Amino acid sequence: MEKPKFNLSLITGASSGIGEALCYLLANQGINLIICGRDASKLEKIALELKDKVSVEMIVANLACQSGLKKIIEVIQVKIPDLVINNAGFGLYGDALNYRIEEQLEILKVNGNAVAEITLESAKILLQKKSEGTILNVSSVASFQLFPGFSMYSASKAFVNQFSESLDYETKPHGIRVLTSCPGMVKTGFRSRASGNDKKSDKSDEIGVMDASFAAKEIWNQILNGKALHIFNWRYRLAIFFTRYLLPKSIVAKKLYSNIRKRTGK
Repeated sequence: MEKPKFNLSLITGASSGIGEALCYLLANQGINLIICGRDASKLEKIALELKDKVSVEMIVANLACQSGLKKIIEVIQVKIPDLVINNAGFGLYGDALNYRIEEQLEILKVNGNAVAEITLESAKILLQKKSEGTILNVSSVASFQLFPGFSMYSASKAFVNQFSESLDYETKPHGIRVLTSCPGMVKTGFRSRASGNDKKSDKSDEIGVMDASFAAKEIWNQILNGKALHIFNWRYRLAIFFTRYLLPKSIVAKKLYSNIRKRTGK
């Protein structure tokens, strides 16, 4: 099967972690970039380092705000990227009722609403232009679990799975793929933010923690192979099998809840 080729990629959450690693990986493949994130200085640094390889356009935007999402949608409609990677996302460790409702709803806005709107707009414009392309939505292994202490995040990622896999069936006959990536724990700033900037929670020596470059390579290989759903590495695939089909939900939930409480020190 011939591998897909891309001219222009839009990446959300590009200023750090997996998104940043994807910027460098795709630039090495000669793919022009539209990089989106909240941190202008970090985006500028990436653009400066990659400008001799590819063209780089920056969009400073917060996807929790409709105005930020609108900026990205407008660029998609004009530039028509043939590779869109919805990587931006966040969660909050701890009991949902310990947070303001507005904070919890922001998770849905970024992980759910923004992913859905960017995916639908990207697919629709590709279809209108009779162009082929790929949209990859970054989910999580948490999407497969009943996950107390991480409830809104895991639920939002379960939506990403169902939405992306279902839409892929609709768009695949038109040469438009909607793929879903499910990494596990990754050495990024995600865990610090989720735990209230507790740096102890960002340790890289825990079993199962992968680095952002590894995750980016997994995503790129998935894109090239057109795999609809990809769970990163055998450890997580095995764990999901056991926790979904062999172990009682109550035991799994208790263990996951305990892990979250350890990360928050509560």
